[in-house]
Amino acid sequence: MFMRRMRSFLLLLGSAMLGACHLVEVEHSPVIAKSNESVTFTANAHTGAAYEMKIWVNNLVVKTCTASPCVYTGGPYPAYQGSTVSYKATLHITSTCSLFCDGTDGANQFAITDTSYGYPTPYIPARVTGSTSSKEDLVFHKATDYAANGSTFSVFLGHVKNKIFNVLGAQDIVDHNLSNFNFWVYNKDATSGGCGTVHSDASTDMPWRDDDAVLHFENFQDCTNGGLSHFSAEGTNTKAFLHESGHAVFGLADEYCGTTSYFQPSVEPNIWSGLASCQAEQTAKGRNPAACYQFCANQGGWKGIHTGTTVMTNGMVGDPWFTEADEHVRWFFNNI
Repeated sequence: MFMRRMRSFLLLLGSAMLGACHLVEVEHSPVIAKSNESVTFTANAHTGAAYEMKIWVNNLVVKTCTASPCVYTGGPYPAYQGSTVSYKATLHITSTCSLFCDGTDGANQFAITDTSYGYPTPYIPARVTGSTSSKEDLVFHKATDYAANGSTFSVFLGHVKNKIFNVLGAQDIVDHNLSNFNFWVYNKDATSGGCGTVHSDASTDMPWRDDDAVLHFENFQDCTNGGLSHFSAEGTNTKAFLHESGHAVFGLADEYCGTTSYFQPSVEPNIWSGLASCQAEQTAKGRNPAACYQFCANQGGWKGIHTGTTVMTNGMVGDPWFTEADEHVRWFFNNI
């Protein structure tokens, strides 16, 4: 992955009196809107201080709140058909506070299509926050089994929204770094086999993309390709999506013992092929090297310090990354 500039995000220091950070987050639904559809914007503040929060759409304040959630329904936006609507939320601390107390989540953009989801490009912005050179570009692809099971593009978009805001956005660390991503929807169908096989035009249409997520309707075992560039997941099953994105997006290895392909990430690994390397990492970080153990004897034996259920053992929303995967994900966001 190319080293790209790290964005300035929302965690802004509060005063010593408050002793906390102040964060605001905003999302929209649907993630891609037809020119005859309304859009709902929902903002939440994460602070113990008194505040005033504003939702902005196309650079205009459309709602002001002093409690969360702050909800505004606007549109339709026919004048923006074939382009994007922008939105953000701002947070102003109204109680005693020193510098760096206020926050912003923006500027986010999503597409307005025609009434048949037609758009000038085959890649459609679902939530784009910056240039493709400065963000992690994740593209959602609809597998052909949606149509084969009588499901619509609109249903697929609902699944995309869920993956962005309720799976990735609900996970610790990612929750506070969601604006490091650009999320797109590709309007040329993929197939679900081979860990998700994208349309043959994808590389020509989107040479800048970083990750491909192929969502499928039917329920079966999912995987990530060996190059960690694309993965498959059920549209309705959060377990597969979060776990496989741990591989394809963040570059993490499996932390369970089973039929899989183990590897040691080159930077901030979450598992090791050698016990000494694991122990050296713990010593360097001021942790107990005795925490290292062989969790699996397969493929020569693999070591780690994780215990219990983690994202890379299971992948349900709310599962922890655990210490080593946590450090790797933080490193990932620090180097975008």
